[in-house]
Amino acid sequence: MEKKARINNLIIVDESGSMGHLREATLSGINETIGTIRRAQEEFKETQEHTLTLVTFDTGNTPYVRTMIDNTPISEIKEFTDYMPCGGTPLYDAMGQSLTRLHDRIKDDPDAAAVVTVLTDGLENSSREWTAPALRSLIEKLKAEGWTFSYMGSAHDVKEVTDLLAIENVLEFSHDVRGTRNSWSRDSSSKRAYYRKMNEMYSGGAGFSDRDLMEQKRRFAREYYGPRVTPDDIRTLAPGEIFVFGSNIRGFHAGGAAAAAMHHFGAVWGQGEGLQGQSYAIPTMEGIENLKSAVERFTQFAAEHPELRFLVTRIGCGIAGYAPAAIAPLFRDCINLENVTLPADFWQILGLRMDI
Repeated sequence: MEKKARINNLIIVDESGSMGHLREATLSGINETIGTIRRAQEEFKETQEHTLTLVTFDTGNTPYVRTMIDNTPISEIKEFTDYMPCGGTPLYDAMGQSLTRLHDRIKDDPDAAAVVTVLTDGLENSSREWTAPALRSLIEKLKAEGWTFSYMGSAHDVKEVTDLLAIENVLEFSHDVRGTRNSWSRDSSSKRAYYRKMNEMYSGGAGFSDRDLMEQKRRFAREYYGPRVTPDDIRTLAPGEIFVFGSNIRGFHAGGAAAAAMHHFGAVWGQGEGLQGQSYAIPTMEGIENLKSAVERFTQFAAEHPELRFLVTRIGCGIAGYAPAAIAPLFRDCINLENVTLPADFWQILGLRMDI
C-alpha cells in the first residue's frame, strides 16, 4: 500500500465584534480556503488525505471557543455560513485548546501533517486558561514536530504578537474588505505550494525514513510564506528568476528598468512584450486598458510556468506616468501565484504587508 500524507488543516478564526464589518469577506475567505483544500484532495488523491477543523472564538457565544467543523474529510464539507461576530478576543485559549486537541489526535502518526492558519483583527483580551508563554512553548514544540503555522493579523501590532508566539509566517492585512479577502487569497496560494511539495515527496514512494520525512516537513513549514516582495535594486538574478519590466510596444528599451533589462537580463531590442532572456516585458505606454490586458497575459504566462520566479518591478510608475494606486490592482490575480513577487507599495495598495 502506498504511503499517503494525512494533512490536517486547522483554521482558527476570530469571531469577535470588531470583525463585524468583515463578516462577508471572512466567510468568502474561509470558503475559498475550503475550495483550495478540496481541489488539492482531488489533484493529489494518490498521495494525500485532507481533513479540516475550523474553530471560531469570541466571548459573545457559549462556549467561547467553538469547533464548527471537526476533523472532517474535505470531500464532505459544503459551504460554511455559520459566522456571526460578537464579543471579546480569547485568542490564546482558542489556539491552545485546538492545537492540543489536534496534537493528541495525530502525535503518533508519522505521516500526519498539520497546517495551522490563524486570522484575527485584535489583541488577546479574554483568555482564561492559556498564557502567551505557555502557548509559545506549545507552538515551538509543534514546529519541532513539523507543524506549519501562519498568522494573518490586522488592527494590532502583528509583529509583536507573532514574535511573542514564535510564529514566522506572518501576513498583516488592512482592516477592510480588500485586505481581508486578499489575505485569504495569499494564504491559499501558500497552501497550494505546500500541498505540491508534499505531493512531490510522497510521489517518490516509500524510499524515505520517518526522520527524512520530519526534516522535509520542517523545511516546508519554514518556507510556507515564501518571499513575495520584489527587491528595490535588482542587479543579479538567480537561475529561473525573471525580471519583469515596463516597456513600449516597439520594444525600444532605451531607459530605466527597460535599459537594465536589455543590458543585464537578456531583453531584446524591438520586442515589446513577453519573455526574452531572463526578462519579461509588459508594454505600459499604450493606455491603461492595453496595459491591463498585457498584465492579464503576463499573469496567465506566470501561472503556466511555475518553474520560473517572476520579479515584478514598479512597471508603469516611471516614464508611463501612472501612480502605483492605478497599477497595483491590475496585479490582483497574481496574489494567487507563489512564483510572482510584487513591489512593497503594490502589496500595501492591495491591503497586505509581508515584510514583517
